[in-house]
Amino acid sequence: MYKENPESRIQNSEFRILKIFILLSIVGLLSLVFVLKSVAENPKKRFSETRLLMGTVVEVIVVGDNEKVARKSINDAFSAMERIDRLMSNFKEDSDISRINRGAGMEDVVVDGDVIEVIKKSIYYSEISDGAFDITIGGVEELYNFEDEGRIPEKNKFNNSVSLIGYKNIRINGNMVRLLKKGVKLDLGGIAKGYAIDKGIEAIKKNGVANALVNAGGDIRAIDEGENGQWKIGVLHPRENGKLKDTLILKDLSVATSGDYRKYFVSGGKRYHHILNPNTGLPTEGVQSVTIIAPLAVDSDALATAVFVLGKKRGMELIEKLKDVEGIIIDSDGLVIYSSGVKNYIHN
Repeated sequence: MYKENPESRIQNSEFRILKIFILLSIVGLLSLVFVLKSVAENPKKRFSETRLLMGTVVEVIVVGDNEKVARKSINDAFSAMERIDRLMSNFKEDSDISRINRGAGMEDVVVDGDVIEVIKKSIYYSEISDGAFDITIGGVEELYNFEDEGRIPEKNKFNNSVSLIGYKNIRINGNMVRLLKKGVKLDLGGIAKGYAIDKGIEAIKKNGVANALVNAGGDIRAIDEGENGQWKIGVLHPRENGKLKDTLILKDLSVATSGDYRKYFVSGGKRYHHILNPNTGLPTEGVQSVTIIAPLAVDSDALATAVFVLGKKRGMELIEKLKDVEGIIIDSDGLVIYSSGVKNYIHN
């Protein structure tokens, strides 16, 4: 599961899943440690379930008095998220994204409306970030093999794949998507999880539930105030394992973090992490982690990646331009930069 040698090290998906389950069994998922603690402090009933989905551990929590409604809400949330995963995973051969990729440079591909919506949202974030967020980076990510033990891409293949990166290679016509160049590959890993979380919350709300939280591997959206009047979410320190850097208070908000510590390998003494700069195809330097707070998880998910790639100066400038968005950036030296309004969400 966890493979290590002097030249290569990566935390692969199996190891990350195992690690999260161990944390669940001992002290609870770190990003939810305070949420779990609050159970004993209030008589409100809390119902939860955890499943493996989208390559990570997903937990759905519902707070209420009706167990039947709560259990149905949880199942409906998972069904909604599983549907998004089936549509948008590039690890499933029959997904819409895989079909789009196979047809690159050759044909228009008819896809589900949710796929159209996410691709349009992705293009929007590409535009406002000057290409720092770009879902056409899939071919380069594949070369690094981050999901296994990791590897340095072969030079010619790398250069060719980098030349194919560019969100302007995507054309949408009604319910059809075409990639204009053969070899272009989409990867929605920086946005689909957030979109799935939002769909899970929508499914919960349809059951009349107003107090819930969905956590997909640390990307979180909470509605209402939890069991004890507050959803408390811990932001992990990017270099000190198990240590919290900040604690956030969420109500009807989402939070997502992108970090260079989540998926990486080491070769020649250098860390190669999975947050790649679309302009170069290389791992982004200058930042250890970015945490974004926004109303919807699809936005916090995409922005966490975009801001990470932009770097602390341009990234914070983007955060400050956007309505109802706040952020925390930790740079490569460990310096923490807070957006102007984030103090309203930090628990002292």
